[in-house]
Amino acid sequence: MNKSIKLASIAAVLSLTSTGVLAETATFNAGVVVQNAFTFESSADLDFGTIRATADTTNTDTATLVLAANPATASTTGAAGTAAEIAILAAGAPASFSVSGVSPFATLTIDGTGISGDISPVTAPAGTAVFTLSTPTYYVLTGATPNSAATASIQVDSNGEATFNMGATLTTDGTTPTSDYIDGNYSGTFTLILDY
Repeated sequence: MNKSIKLASIAAVLSLTSTGVLAETATFNAGVVVQNAFTFESSADLDFGTIRATADTTNTDTATLVLAANPATASTTGAAGTAAEIAILAAGAPASFSVSGVSPFATLTIDGTGISGDISPVTAPAGTAVFTLSTPTYYVLTGATPNSAATASIQVDSNGEATFNMGATLTTDGTTPTSDYIDGNYSGTFTLILDY
């Protein structure tokens, strides 16, 4: 009987050790690629066209030109007071932007805080009237919601792409400049940010 118990014990030990002999191990790596960067490009500058402009050089009256982001909407002019004026001679066009390299249907937040400031004459004497850029508006051309106005965000399509326009308001100088507008080019550099 003792022999039987010993044999059974030896058999049990051998079966346990033989299982361990059959085990093998494999190593592997785990990885991931992070791509937070995406492509955001300006494809056309904001062009208010050709205008006739008069600044108020004795008070603070202003005139405005509103250039819509929707290319099917005509620009409009207005005035606060009678001493300043803007008249459209040749229509302008909104700025255009493209986005790519984003995950499908992702939403990007628009940060237009950098779209404010002066549009100044390229060459002019000191004290010449300037324009002010403000109130950006956006219109989605392609993306998850094509042909629609956007306010705070843009949603890309299934390819992670979108294109959109930006319009804005041009306002005459309300700081009582020493001299009125002169013929020539006026420009300014501004920054639009998309947060992903």
